[in-house]
Amino acid sequence: MMNTDTTQLNRAAHARRSLVLATGLFVAAFLAAPFAPAQIDDYSANKQKAKTVIRPKAKPVSKKVDIRRKVTITRVEKKSRSNYSKKRTVRRIVVPLLAAQLRLLTVNGEGKEIETNPLAAFTPGDRLRLSIKTNQRGYLYIVRQMSPDSDGEIIFPTTLVNNGSNYVAANTEYVLPRGCPADYVPEPRDCALRLASFDDAPQEYFTLIFTRDSLVDLPNDVKNTRVSLANLMSAGKLEAKTLVGLIDDSGQDLISQQGDTPYAVRIVNINPKDNEEIIETFVLGKMKH
Repeated sequence: MMNTDTTQLNRAAHARRSLVLATGLFVAAFLAAPFAPAQIDDYSANKQKAKTVIRPKAKPVSKKVDIRRKVTITRVEKKSRSNYSKKRTVRRIVVPLLAAQLRLLTVNGEGKEIETNPLAAFTPGDRLRLSIKTNQRGYLYIVRQMSPDSDGEIIFPTTLVNNGSNYVAANTEYVLPRGCPADYVPEPRDCALRLASFDDAPQEYFTLIFTRDSLVDLPNDVKNTRVSLANLMSAGKLEAKTLVGLIDDSGQDLISQQGDTPYAVRIVNINPKDNEEIIETFVLGKMKH
């Protein structure tokens, strides 16, 4: 009699466990069904967005790299370059590592330039100029964005500087913008970049591109149309995806170090196996008023 009762109790307990397990699986399936696809979609969206967000790449270092010392680098063929060839021959040359220096200048009410810390908080409406200097000849582009994933404005090359060409000389300072025609800018202090309002852009993004060979998707020479000051100061728009594509295609390894002045920032590509370009973004923050 006792064995029969024990058997019945065991069967009942087993049935209850099976019911609980089945109920748990059903609830889990029910809960997972409506949310799993959404979670996957959210993950994919975030991953895709991460690819399109442009951020600074350089790692700050205290020990300076000698940008005059020549090293052996391997040339890398890239489809984005004007001299691209399908015949990928390995070439090694002895040159300095690519380096580019940025200085940020504010323009006061009298039109005087004052070098400023790029990490400072700026006021919307501030007048700014960018000073760029590279350690060797090459092709320079500057892109301005109102957000890290928005399309950009190409502000260099410009007809105002270097006769509209983006082919720059070594160890030569290029200040952007300068040389605005008086019929467009009666006050020299207004020949400057004006920061947008905080509501429109809490931060602004300036991406410096310095390459050994010119790029096929960006302008390299700009003609003086003189239709408006905006046309004089801009070579047109650049889609964010194009800029991201250039970054993704780069094997650069960037460091940042102090330049010629206390506030100057020098970016160096220290990768000798892909030393074709420097693509670095500088973020300017603003105070809200």
